[in-house]
Amino acid sequence: MILSSNALRNSLLPANDMKVILLEDVKKVGVRGALVTVADGYAQNVLIPKKLGVLATPQNIAKWEKDQAGKKERQASDAASAAELVAKLDGKTVEVKARANPSGGLFEAVREKQIMDAIGNQLGISLTEGALSLSEAIKKLGPYRVKVSLHGVSGELTVLVSGL
Repeated sequence: MILSSNALRNSLLPANDMKVILLEDVKKVGVRGALVTVADGYAQNVLIPKKLGVLATPQNIAKWEKDQAGKKERQASDAASAAELVAKLDGKTVEVKARANPSGGLFEAVREKQIMDAIGNQLGISLTEGALSLSEAIKKLGPYRVKVSLHGVSGELTVLVSGL
């Protein structure tokens, strides 16, 4: 049996892989902060020189584990504060004023930004972008239920749209 040079080399040499901690998102490899195993050539020629990753030495792994623990702590505290905020908002009513015609139709639909501003002004709570979700476009005067979601915790509040 005759082997080609590539097949001979592949059969004699073990696959050399390297563990790398990614500093940036890398397509088809992993996301920032992930500990991944890649081919040693890819790590030495691409990831490390372009500062996309660092070699997973014992010191770097210890630092990475510490960072991961801190990240989990922050996520837990963020979830707790989110639950507290949603509890404050759940069941509350916020009034938004808008221009309307005599039949109750609004000249311009009420947007999430206007509702977030009203929550900030009336309740003193600031929300991040995307925390509110409207089940339907608000185009008429009257009460509407709006869902509030922060870090997996959900609640509802009432938005009362009144004319100017």
